[in-house]
Amino acid sequence: MENRNLENFIKLSQNENPLGPSPKAMEAVLKHAHTIHRYPEPHPHSLEVKIADWLNIEPGNVFVSAGLVEALDIMIRNFVGQGNNMIIGDITFVAYRLLAEVFNVETRFSKLTDYQMDVHDILSRYDENTKLIIIANPNNPTGTTISENELIQLLEHVSSDTLVVVDEAYWEYVSQSGFPGSLSLQKRYQNLVIMRTFSKIYGLAGLRVGYTIASQSVVEKMEYYQAPFTVNCLGSIAAIHAIDDVEFVAKSSEMNKKERQFMFNELKQRGYNVVPSQSNFHFVLFDTVEDRDLFDTELCTHNVLARKTDLFGDSKAIRLSIGTPEDNLKLIESLGQIKIG
Repeated sequence: MENRNLENFIKLSQNENPLGPSPKAMEAVLKHAHTIHRYPEPHPHSLEVKIADWLNIEPGNVFVSAGLVEALDIMIRNFVGQGNNMIIGDITFVAYRLLAEVFNVETRFSKLTDYQMDVHDILSRYDENTKLIIIANPNNPTGTTISENELIQLLEHVSSDTLVVVDEAYWEYVSQSGFPGSLSLQKRYQNLVIMRTFSKIYGLAGLRVGYTIASQSVVEKMEYYQAPFTVNCLGSIAAIHAIDDVEFVAKSSEMNKKERQFMFNELKQRGYNVVPSQSNFHFVLFDTVEDRDLFDTELCTHNVLARKTDLFGDSKAIRLSIGTPEDNLKLIESLGQIKIG
């Protein structure tokens, strides 16, 4: 379905910013398009310096990659050796699981509690051979978060040799209190690794730019294993200018917050089982695989694309991205014509 002409479809399947890219990023890309015959920096030092200045940290604590998947690839492939293991949620971002399978890494799956990562369950699976613990916060596809107190509890109970990776791809959408101040925590806990991206709220998914904040020793290792030229020149330029687009980020976050609540209320009123989200998508649960598949098929007949979550770890759920107000109204209209069960 993702390969068909999407022109007439409402695409709520990949958590993209429905407002499009940052205008400042777009302007910069158009301005510099004539430079694409030149190679980019082997490693995007200019963007690393910009991020460091923006976040008031040292450039040596910043690693820029071709999306977060490249950074995850480097860590899982090179930081977890034979006889070691990593821990992830049993329902979480599909790339963690797939990369672990590719590199034959022992993976322990922590059970979510109320569709939220459970620190106690993580620690019950942890041992001296655990090299990585990866937590998506907010979690994809459930949209749930762990608090700062929970993250501190985890950091206090694992060895400094274990890297606790917090994937904050959707952190700009969080509106609840208690969300971790991870930048401050990273200065206290050198084994805390923070991953963020320009793909989501900045609307640069097609340019593939992510960044990791970690201790200098971790960053140096990641740079050692990174091939040169993986971050393209327009992606780096777009990200540099997107950082300055504060108004666009605020507008995107505010619209998402309003539309997230609207969609949640409408789904609940129609009897759907929806997990409260702090991200730019909703996780909708069904009683059976058949009900879920019927729902997805019916949405497609109404030109709405959603995401089945089998690869994420749940075969009876759908993930619905938050669209524009117009898109969300069309979705709700479509729901009125769908009969499940």
